[in-house]
Amino acid sequence: MQTQEKTFYDKHPFDWIERYRPDELLDTVPPLLAATLEKAADSALIFDIGCGAGRVVSYMAWKGLRCIGLDFSRVSVELMTRRTGKPGIVASNLELPLREECADLLISDGVIHHTMDPFKAFAENCRVLKSGGMLYLAVYKPGGRYAALYRRPGSAIRRLLHHPLGRFLVHASMLPAYYFVHVLKSKGRITWRGAKNLFYDYFATPRVAFLSKSDVENWCGRCRVHITGYDANPRLNVHSFLLQKSET
Repeated sequence: MQTQEKTFYDKHPFDWIERYRPDELLDTVPPLLAATLEKAADSALIFDIGCGAGRVVSYMAWKGLRCIGLDFSRVSVELMTRRTGKPGIVASNLELPLREECADLLISDGVIHHTMDPFKAFAENCRVLKSGGMLYLAVYKPGGRYAALYRRPGSAIRRLLHHPLGRFLVHASMLPAYYFVHVLKSKGRITWRGAKNLFYDYFATPRVAFLSKSDVENWCGRCRVHITGYDANPRLNVHSFLLQKSET
């Protein structure tokens, strides 16, 4: 399944920021993460685990922060490094090639819910976090609109995309409407390719887990971290956590 996920994100990298200037990317950064980055020390070593094409890394680079992007998709990492000039690592977040307690801040923005084992990915993030370090985590929440859309029309869309005629029908009927909506939402900044990448991430991604606040709370007790901030994000598909690793 990991090969399937890697192939999917190499073909459809989560890239939709081509027309955004770095200073405009603040509009795309969740408030809890933006506030955390504002407080980050200049010397802090920050890893964006599951960096995609570099949306958050681009913003951090513009802020002058010391950051590294890591992603399972080589195509995504190459896009990120070209866009930001920041170093990138191609690796799975289930087995991070990083030593224990090396990071001051880790970002996992909508990532672990796409893995084969979300808890293992969470535990790996906690392993490489320094004592006293911070982890920003955003995951899909259960019971919301997106959970229903992914399971119902999403399953039909995924079946259609496996066949040439079905793919043509999806691209000819659904994608134009999706693109139009996102052109309005982005004030004209999104491209057709960017909207297509968003559509595929939303409906065609091969694996999604919906994780409750109690799921994350239970994991915290197993990984020596505790919640210091939480945003339910009522209008979004994800809820966001700010976690701190306990001092040894």
